[in-house]
Amino acid sequence: MIKEEIKQKLLNFFSSLSDETRLMILLAIAKGPKSVSEIHKAVGNSKITISAISHQLKLLRSMNIVVAKKKGKERLYELSDEYCWCILRDALRKFGYKIDIRCKKCER
Repeated sequence: MIKEEIKQKLLNFFSSLSDETRLMILLAIAKGPKSVSEIHKAVGNSKITISAISHQLKLLRSMNIVVAKKKGKERLYELSDEYCWCILRDALRKFGYKIDIRCKKCER
């Protein structure tokens, strides 16, 4: 039987993909690091505020799904190397959306 702690982490990971805003953030940074304003523009700045993007990024960072690196005065967000992103890439391809998500875990 799966341990409760592991089950919760797994549920949290997949729930992060089930939220439209978080999914759009992950897709925005899938091709490379972006600042909050670049993510906001990619997600659709008429749909969501920068504050809401920042809130979702904080949540994704707390789960180690995304990481932030300082570049000058701003932070650049990117997908964490702790996860295999092939599942997201393969799911998107299954539904007819081509995306080049490089999985560093699989490249090793």
